[in-house]
Amino acid sequence: MSPNQVIPVENGPLSPIAESVMKCPSLTWEFNMGRLVIAAKAELIVRRTPFDTSPTFRTALTQVADRVGSLADTQGPPSAVVRPPAGPPAREAAEYEREADDDYPLDPEGPLGEVELWRLRGDLDSIEESQRLVKLVDNHPTPGGNDPAAVSPNHVAILSPVSPGGCPAAPPTPACSPCPPFIKPPTPEEPAAKVTILDSGYIWVQPPHRRLDQRVTVVRGQYLDPNTNTWQPDEPDGLYTNLAGQLDGISGHGTFIAGLVAHVAPRTRLEVVGLRNQEVEIPIGPLSPGEQLGLFETEFAIAHAMIRRCDTDVIQCGFAFPTLNDYPSLPFAAVMAELRLPRAPRNGRVAVVSPAGNEQSASRYWPAALPDVIGVASTNRRGDGRAWFSNWGNWCDCCTRGEYVYSTFVYWDGPVEGDPLTDSECFRGWARWDGTSFAAPKVSAEIARLLIEPTPEIPAGTLPADIGNMLIGGTAGVPVGEVIDGTLSGAPGVALPYMQIR
Repeated sequence: MSPNQVIPVENGPLSPIAESVMKCPSLTWEFNMGRLVIAAKAELIVRRTPFDTSPTFRTALTQVADRVGSLADTQGPPSAVVRPPAGPPAREAAEYEREADDDYPLDPEGPLGEVELWRLRGDLDSIEESQRLVKLVDNHPTPGGNDPAAVSPNHVAILSPVSPGGCPAAPPTPACSPCPPFIKPPTPEEPAAKVTILDSGYIWVQPPHRRLDQRVTVVRGQYLDPNTNTWQPDEPDGLYTNLAGQLDGISGHGTFIAGLVAHVAPRTRLEVVGLRNQEVEIPIGPLSPGEQLGLFETEFAIAHAMIRRCDTDVIQCGFAFPTLNDYPSLPFAAVMAELRLPRAPRNGRVAVVSPAGNEQSASRYWPAALPDVIGVASTNRRGDGRAWFSNWGNWCDCCTRGEYVYSTFVYWDGPVEGDPLTDSECFRGWARWDGTSFAAPKVSAEIARLLIEPTPEIPAGTLPADIGNMLIGGTAGVPVGEVIDGTLSGAPGVALPYMQIR
């Protein structure tokens, strides 16, 4: 099956961002098993063990590609903090002089060294080569199973709609300022938990979300430059617009999520890692490289950010993507194996939470479908059924409301991507938004809150991942309901624990 095939009409129109990304010369795509799979055209991800043990596979791979490095030995420079622009006196500089915590040291002998990035020569296509090479491995796993493949393309994830759904599922809508305050003022005590948010980044607005700003450290994500094989910093999130002057569908995504976490868990320190790859080469108009939008990130780069910034209690990963032939994501499987080692932070019990995705699909999306990741689907506003956009299945771990969610946003007067060009919106720092990417942060925040304010059912010293398991299992002293959906998975329907989180 060749890549770049036509997407069936019945799957609905693509979003403007998805259409733009698919035109990028450095990317390839295929409508595979009912899902749109996007990947870096010239990059393969290879599991080292089959390379070492299968001579036929090794020979075929080295004939077409060159090794770049593993998740462990391609680590980039130390993570850099993004500081807010100079503002009026109301923004006290001392509040923003925080430094990033140290990056996690990477061990090439551990699980991270098992996963390697290879770059194809010439004009070969990663989807075609993955399909060909995986068949050369002795005893290769079955597509759709729980074992990662020996080789896969380097999949691409975007924080915007792909099909009629997507992440987010629809454009944001303006909302009024909250009353009473949405985020409590900081307490005199030191923050008792830390949540790391892997998303679009964070935007300091003016006038500021002062109570939220005081909790946030912003760290630049990194992408692996294909020309130099070195990690380069992503650009910070901002009020980026497309050629039509519409606010793009990613801007403010991380700011919205940070507000949700601070609302549910006030005594939490937030670290927001901005992942917006600027190397897009999208031929959608007369854009210079400096003007091109950061619209996507590769799974290798997201996994790199997750492990480097894993000295935390909860990792809130804002991405959800399908994989070729539904094999588990190689980089994320390696990261989760590393995070469960006793040497990892929190004795190997950092909690990892990810949205299920918004393609109205029962198929698995990653990293949410990994066993050690809490995958979160979305209910509707009433909490009595699946939200129209949400993915759903027994590979998800729980659900909570992701429809019509309220949180912090930016200031913007004008059109918004996804709405008609004739529409103009007036945002004053607050919005409502739909998406599983706004359900998942509630679960991350609830884990952090229970770490700070344990219930009688949670023994002292319980670690974050164990609190997460207790929460979705209904044994944390927090009421847990049940929502069943049969529209995607068929009768009698898949039931998921329903987290009634504010």
